[in-house]
Amino acid sequence: MKCRVMLSIAVATAILLPGAVVTIVSAQDRDRDRDQLKTQQQLQDKDKLQTKEQLKEKDQLKEQERTRERERMREHTQTERPEKPQHERAERGGKGH
Repeated sequence: MKCRVMLSIAVATAILLPGAVVTIVSAQDRDRDRDQLKTQQQLQDKDKLQTKEQLKEKDQLKEQERTRERERMREHTQTERPEKPQHERAERGGKGH
C-alpha cells in the first residue's frame, strides 16, 4: 500500500514538474561523466607508471651494455699487453738495484 502511494506521488510529481526529471537525468549524467573522468585519470596514471617503468628498464639495459663494453675493452687490453710472468718482474726489479 505504501509503495503504491509513494509511486503515485512520484508519478504525479514527474508529470507536474518536468524539471524534476531533467534534474534526475542531469545528476545521472554528472555521475556518469565523473566516473568517466575518474576512469580516464586512472588510465593516464597507469600509462605514466608504465612509461616510467619502461624508461627505468631502458636505463638498466643501457647500463648493462656499458658494463659489458668496459669488460670487453678490459679483456681486449689484457690480450694486447699480457702481464709479464712473475719471474720476469723479479728480474727487472733486481737489475735496477
